[in-house]
This record gives sequence, structure tokens and C-alpha cells, in this order.
Amino acid sequence: MELRTRHGTSTEHVPAPVTFVPNADAQIWNIPAPVKEFSNRRAEFRRIGTILMRGSGRALLLSGMGGVGKTQLALAYAHRRRSSVTLGWRISAGSRTSVISSLAELGGQLNLPSTTAESTAKKVVELLSEREGWLLIFDDAKTGEDLLDLIPVTSGGQVLITSRNPQFDRRAETLLLQTFPQEEAARFLRNRVGDTDQGSSAELATRLGGLPLALEQAGAYCRDSGIGLRDYLQRYDSSRARLLRQGSVHNRVSVEATLELSFDWIGRRDPAAMQLLRVLAFMAPAEIPRDLPTMNPSVLPRALAHACADVVGLDEIIAALLQASLLTSATAEHIRVHQLISDVLRDRITADGDRRFRWSRTLRTVFPPRRDPSSSWSASRWAKAALALLWAGVQVNERDPDGWSRAATLLPHADKVWTHLANEEVALLKEERILAAQLFGELGIRLFRGGDYAVAEELCRRARRLGQEVLSDTDPRLLRLTSCLAQVTNGLGNLSEAKDLYEQILSVHRRNHGEDHPDTIQTMNDLGGVLMEQDECLPHARHMCEQVVSTRLRTLGEHNVHTLMAMNNLGKVCRRLHDLSTAHTLATEVVRVGSELLGEEHPDNLVWMNNLAEVSRARGDLEEAHALHQKVLALRRKVLGETHPASIVSMNNLARVMRLLGDTNSALQLYEESLRLARQAIGEDHPTFTAAENGVRECLADRHRLDDGNGSS
Repeated sequence: MELRTRHGTSTEHVPAPVTFVPNADAQIWNIPAPVKEFSNRRAEFRRIGTILMRGSGRALLLSGMGGVGKTQLALAYAHRRRSSVTLGWRISAGSRTSVISSLAELGGQLNLPSTTAESTAKKVVELLSEREGWLLIFDDAKTGEDLLDLIPVTSGGQVLITSRNPQFDRRAETLLLQTFPQEEAARFLRNRVGDTDQGSSAELATRLGGLPLALEQAGAYCRDSGIGLRDYLQRYDSSRARLLRQGSVHNRVSVEATLELSFDWIGRRDPAAMQLLRVLAFMAPAEIPRDLPTMNPSVLPRALAHACADVVGLDEIIAALLQASLLTSATAEHIRVHQLISDVLRDRITADGDRRFRWSRTLRTVFPPRRDPSSSWSASRWAKAALALLWAGVQVNERDPDGWSRAATLLPHADKVWTHLANEEVALLKEERILAAQLFGELGIRLFRGGDYAVAEELCRRARRLGQEVLSDTDPRLLRLTSCLAQVTNGLGNLSEAKDLYEQILSVHRRNHGEDHPDTIQTMNDLGGVLMEQDECLPHARHMCEQVVSTRLRTLGEHNVHTLMAMNNLGKVCRRLHDLSTAHTLATEVVRVGSELLGEEHPDNLVWMNNLAEVSRARGDLEEAHALHQKVLALRRKVLGETHPASIVSMNNLARVMRLLGDTNSALQLYEESLRLARQAIGEDHPTFTAAENGVRECLADRHRLDDGNGSS
């Protein structure tokens, strides 16, 4: 309504005011019918009825983002209730003045004496508070203060408020309207267009984020122009901004115009909140860590950087965005922006940037700078700021499980930001390409530790490829990317490639830093871990691991995680060389110190405990090995999850000990479960899958021999 007023266009079709004084039985009504295609929200209708029919005297607030269908739901509810009320009135609630004006107009229909509009409005409120059988809709309210003393308080009537602002708690009960689920949105499109193409309807429903106004607009376009959903999808890909500017039937405002009102409102009220929304617009429509803007304020506009200097300031701008329904969700951990909000805002930034590019020199000489300097930022600058925030956000210890889950959260945003930057016509600077490569590499190694091997490999290969385009072979940043890829390929069982990569890194470190440099020693430890998996390389692996342990003990001491990692590797080599006494001594000491340093449940300590259990098995202490493997499996399932590759390895190890103890049936059952999970989580080419497959085969052979022995006896 505000938009139409600005442009001098008519409001939606509203019946002309009644010109006669109604008798006691006449119905006073100005509420228009909902659009014909309004989707029946059955669950919401039931909740509205439940809340309003209980007669508490409180209003009901229908809240949600622009275009989610608040007004249409209120109109549809009023249409259903029309036969049971004597008065129904829609009140334009965009400001306190418009509320008073609408109530005063109702006062004229009620034949109330009029002095001023405000006094008439107050008389209407008093009159309705004493009567029954009426329904008021306060449409598009901005704040609760605009409605102060203007809502009748009685159980005899019903009050619906529609608003993007959910903060009406003291004056109304709240029903938050969500976008349609993907399946329901796709069904709406198929029914609206008469097109049975399920694939296109599902894809379009996803692109539109289930927003009812956007769905209706798309459906109306298809019906009016005689095209199908697949055709609309193609047009949406090439001309999204133009399509979202178009209205639909019933003279309804377009998606873009609906969201633009929210953008303008929040921009006037809180520039920092609008700046945050611009940064988030270049990320994916998925959960974003709430603290991400605080990770690197230096890349943000001044107002936003100042607001993010403390947690309370960030809370305030998030509250402002929630009040405008420009965030679809906000919790203590995450915030989220609807896809269409991001799409429309990015299109707006790009269009503004194009116009500024053409006229900036002229305007600078005529007009002073805008109050918000960031309003002149280009789309690429906002995307680069988002990239820098993501890089800061991934800086969590790669061996910390919290960092693994955070990396999984950041990944879709990194992909989205890189897509925006890669599609920009402006060439990326070398440092920005390096930053993107580093971001993907660090995400990859954390996802690898979290057990997502396939995604980790793709990310690490992409990161190294990007790095090789702009970095020399001896640059420490490229060496780090190469190391990440080597760790992943080793975990996937690609030992030859991992060995080659580590040897490349080691050659550079030895040439640049010498034998005792921490980077050289770390690479030697990693390479030793690869060599020990190949029988012909075991002597070389032992020599290398002994050198690493000696240096770590001398430079870092025993109570250091890096020292424990080196000792664990040496213990594994000794076990495979059948030096079980040395292996047991090392493994026992590593677990003891590791439990003190990291805690028993830390993933690294579980690796070391698993090695101790394997040493016990090799020594013939099967009961001890069984107890340790049981413990490790239980803790890995608790800390890492059942499908993590390390948990599957523990299942194989425990099953192996069970078989050696003669419990063939239990071992077979565990091997079969391991086989199923390995096929699902890491694929049939992984050594863990092969180990489980061999275990099943051996257990079946044991059972067959046992059956033959029983039969022959």
C-alpha cells in the first residue's frame, strides 16, 4: 500500500464505504476477499481458530517476511468468518496516523459523533470493547507503539494483526508464518500452472525458497504467457531481476517491490544492520555462524565494524533485522537469510554499481558523499569482504571437533562466495585467489578429520590447483595446501600419491630450513606414517620416525602433542616390525600422557588408545585388546559418530579380536555392520572396506569349518 501511494496507483480493490446508516442487523464490511489462488494453509487456519476462539481478549499477530502470505491468510480467515460476524474492518496500520484514520472511517459507518479523527477512533475502540461479533484486521503494522490504546480489549470480538515485525509480545499472541516446504511449494506450482513436470517444479520451488508471493507470481506468469515451468526456469536463470520486478494478477506488488520496502526501512533505521545484510547476501541460503561478522571486523564498513566490536552490538543489529523479518531465523549459534532476500539485494547492489560506474564522476562533483559510504561498494567488494570473513571463521584448531562442524557450516558459503567472485567481470587480485585457495584447503582438511573424505579430497585438490596458479612451488602457502592434499590421499589409501606429495614438501623444507626445522620434522613424521603402510619401506620408516621422536623430545619435551604423535608413529612401526616390547612401552606412555594433556575422549587420544589395543593383540593379550577396542569404539561412536571412518576401523579391529577369541558369530555380525557402513561412508575402494570384506569371508570360513567338524564327528 505504501508503494502504491508513492507511485500514485490504486490500492487493492476495496468495497466502497457504506453510505447509509446501518440498522442493527446490517453488516459493516470493508475486508476484500483473498486472491483466488490463495493456498490453503490448513494448519495455520486451525491455529488461528484455536487461539482466537478461546476468547482470551488478546489479539493474534501473523508475522513473517514480506511475501510469505500474512495478509492473504488474514483475508482468507475473515472470508470464512464473514457469516458469523456483524462487523469486519480492515485497518491500514502502516503508521499510527493511518490506524486512527481507518478507525475514524469505521466510526462514521457506526454513526458515532465526530470531533477529531483521534477522538472518533477512541470511541470506536470503546464501543467494540463492549460488543460482540466483530473482526478487525490491522494490516502491515510496523510497531506495537503505533497500536497503543487503539486495539479493543474484549473476548467478544477478534483482532488479527499482520506485520513483518514479530515483536508484539505484550499486545498479541504470535503466529510466525514460514515459507512453504519444498514439496508443498512444488505442488502449488504444478497446480497453478497445470504442468506435471515434477523436476522443474521442485527446482523452481527451491530457487524461490518456498515464498508464497514468488510462487504465485511465477505461476501467474506461466499461465498468462502460456509457458511451462521448465521454460520459466530458463528465463529465471537469465533474467531473474526482471522477473522478480514483475507483479502478478490482482494488482499485487512484486516480490522485488515487497522486499525493497523492508530494505529501505532497515536502511533508514539501522545502517549497520543493512550493511550486515549486504555481506550475508553473498553467502548461501543456509545457516551462518552468528559470530562470523566479529571474526574480522577490519574488512567491514565502519558502522558494521563498530557494531560488531562487542556481542551486544551484534545482538542489536540482528534484532533489527529480525524486526524487519529480513532474517528467516536466528539462534545463539546461527543466523539465516532467505534465498530471495539475498538474490534481490545482490541484484540491487549490482544495478546500483552499474549506474554509479557510469555517473560516479559527475555525481561526485555535484553532490556530497552519502551518509553510508558503503552504499557505493560494488558487488565484488561485498563478496571479497564475505570471503575474508569466511577465512577468519575457519581459523579453529584443525584437530578440534568443533572446528570440523564449523567447517561443514562454512562450506556452502565458501562455494557461493567463490561463485560470485569467479563470475564477476572484474579480475580478482592475486591475494584474493590465494585467500580462496587457502580457505578451501583449510575447509578440506577439517572435513577430512570429520570423516567426509570425498568432499575433503575435492576441496583439497581444488585448493592446490588454485594455489598452483598464483604461487611458486616453494611458497609456504602452497606447501600447506600440498600437505592437506597429502593427508587426505593417505587417509583414502592412495599411498603412492601421498608419498610423492610429502617427498616434494620435504625436499623444499630441507633445502630452505635444514633437518631440525619444525616444518621439516613435521613432514618427516607425516611421511613416516605413509611409509609404515608398505612392508618394504618399514626399516626406512623406523629410521625416520626415530629421528623425529629424538628431535621432538629434545625441542618440545614429552608433554607435547606433536611429540606424542611422533612417538605413536614410532610405536606403530615397531609393532609392524614385531618389536612388540618397544611398541608396547611407547603406546602405553603415549596414552598415559595423552589422556592427561587432551582428555580421554579427544580424537587424537583415541587414535593412540587404538594403537595400544593393537599392540596388545599382537602380543597375544586378547582380553586386554578386547577391552581396549570396545572402549575405543564406544568413545568414537560417541565423539565422532557411527559412520566416521575411524569408528568403522574400530569395528573391524574389535571384530578381529572377537574372532581370535572364538566368538565367530559376534565377529561376523560386527564385520557385516562395518561392511555396510564402509560402503555407505567411504566407498568400496577404501582399505577399511576391504578389511571388513576379508573379515566377513574369514568368519564364514571359520563357521564352515566348524560345521564340517561337527558333521564329521
